[in-house]
Amino acid sequence: MLNWGVMGAGGIAYVFCNGMRFTDSGQILAVASRTQSRIDRLANDYNIPRQYSDYDSLLTDDDIDAVYIATIHPLHEEWAIKCAEAGKHLLIEKPISMNHAEAAAMVEAARENDVFLMEAFMYRCHPQIAKVVELIQDGTIGEVLVIRSTFSYRSNFNPQSRIFNREMGGGGILDIGCYTASMTRKIAGAAANELFLNPIEVKGNGKVGPTGVDHIAAATLKFENGIIGEIIAAVECSVGSSVFIYGSEGSITIPSPWLPSSPCRHAREPLPLDTVFPSTKIIVESQQNRQEITVDVDRDLFTYEADTVANHIADRQAPAMSWDDTLGNMQLLDAWLAEVGVVHLVT
Repeated sequence: MLNWGVMGAGGIAYVFCNGMRFTDSGQILAVASRTQSRIDRLANDYNIPRQYSDYDSLLTDDDIDAVYIATIHPLHEEWAIKCAEAGKHLLIEKPISMNHAEAAAMVEAARENDVFLMEAFMYRCHPQIAKVVELIQDGTIGEVLVIRSTFSYRSNFNPQSRIFNREMGGGGILDIGCYTASMTRKIAGAAANELFLNPIEVKGNGKVGPTGVDHIAAATLKFENGIIGEIIAAVECSVGSSVFIYGSEGSITIPSPWLPSSPCRHAREPLPLDTVFPSTKIIVESQQNRQEITVDVDRDLFTYEADTVANHIADRQAPAMSWDDTLGNMQLLDAWLAEVGVVHLVT
């Protein structure tokens, strides 16, 4: 059983701790945050025995096996490298870093210090994505031709909020565009019987706001196997959050690609241990018929993520999101940001 330390105690940390209630692969032993009220809430709601008001103290706790880094992404590189040097295994919230160079440094630190590292794309650990890959590789919709992936929400403009603050890594591309990029690369790879595929061409455009971050962004991708990808991320308006895969003989729709069967994501308190987790659906259509495929689950989305780490800890990386996969995704995000004209401030 892994002893987890949680670094950062915001909303996503709360969700992860909720998911940990439904696994026997690990337990939350400690939380570290610079905000005492957040520490108190996590510790009280999830009976976390150790609390630290600074991140360094978490690293010196010899009982901690793995650290979940849930801070804002401009802090990821520094603390991931420090965690690796302290011999802690790593699960790092998406995006793993501000750019490809930072991600490469983090991967190298994991390699040099012989620790596990995975970027926390939780949807990659859910049975739904495995079923989609199976459908594609079975030829259910023939040859994959086009992938359209969107993730969006509407947030009122506030230059001080994480979403719109450039120093805090704001903008839609890094916050949610990373999902659309990773999904499209995953599906293009599945069509080529690979774990992922990187695009050979990226063209993008978008709306950049007064604080210098993208409010709306779109890109078209071209892959070596001829697949065309369209990815959209928006934080100023809702354009949907779904994935459509179009093939020569039909299509696959993933209505809930990012947060399938996850009551933890919406919970504001610990879920009961007898919670029944909802199934999710994949829609397959052809000229002849329309089929809804149900994917049943037995745990929360974030529980699957934690279990993925535990199951692959000895391998130091997991096929759900390998190091090369993460580095390829960051290269795509770098190219997309450049196309849109966003230059983030990095230290």
